[in-house]
Amino acid sequence: MNIVIFVLCAVLMVFGIAELVRPLVFWWLKPETAQEFSIVVSPGSADSCEYLVRSAAERMRWLNLKAPCRLVCVNLSNDPEIDSICRFLALRYPYLKVSKREDLVYTILDREEDP
Repeated sequence: MNIVIFVLCAVLMVFGIAELVRPLVFWWLKPETAQEFSIVVSPGSADSCEYLVRSAAERMRWLNLKAPCRLVCVNLSNDPEIDSICRFLALRYPYLKVSKREDLVYTILDREEDP
């Protein structure tokens, strides 16, 4: 019985050390954010759209971006439900832009609409 408890404690200690090291590694490898920054997400379906956009927005918040930044959601399947979800989320995230595949470069390079 003692061996099981010791193994369980050792496993929990390894997980604890990993959770302590992870923020330090993320801080150390944090990219330079003084330049313009764009994150592009491409949801495969309407079910994953909100999750992808919210997780990318959280990553942008975590990066603490200083320069103009944008989050671009590319609707590859031309699903109107993805467009409506992204337009609703754009109310919460003003830096979110919805793009089609053929307009992606223009959406990323467009500087007039930056907040």
